[in-house]
Amino acid sequence: MRASLGVAGAHRSLGFAAAAVLAACLAGCGSISDRTAAAAFTSPGKYNVYTCDDIERTAVGLRARQVELEQLMARASQGAGGEFVNTIAYRGEYAQGRGDLIELGQAKADKQCASNSQFSSGRAVF
Repeated sequence: MRASLGVAGAHRSLGFAAAAVLAACLAGCGSISDRTAAAAFTSPGKYNVYTCDDIERTAVGLRARQVELEQLMARASQGAGGEFVNTIAYRGEYAQGRGDLIELGQAKADKQCASNSQFSSGRAVF
């Protein structure tokens, strides 16, 4: 009888240890920053072959999609289980879009594309 309790206790402590490891892993996934997630979804140099016009067109489309995703996430978070829906349905695409916008900004800076700012004169200074 005593040997069977030892085995049962070992299985119980093994199950407890497995649950603790699982909880630690899930906590790590929930604490990933948006910047890290954005970098994970985008390859560096993805937009190096784009022209300045292509970069601008792509950035405009991505910004519009980011706004749409933010609205969808805000609407979903109002309901029950909204954060779960955001994580499953929208967060991956949102993080990828943020990473793409960062890479587009880097490609635009590397190519020294003209800025469409209201403060820009459109002239190059060398």
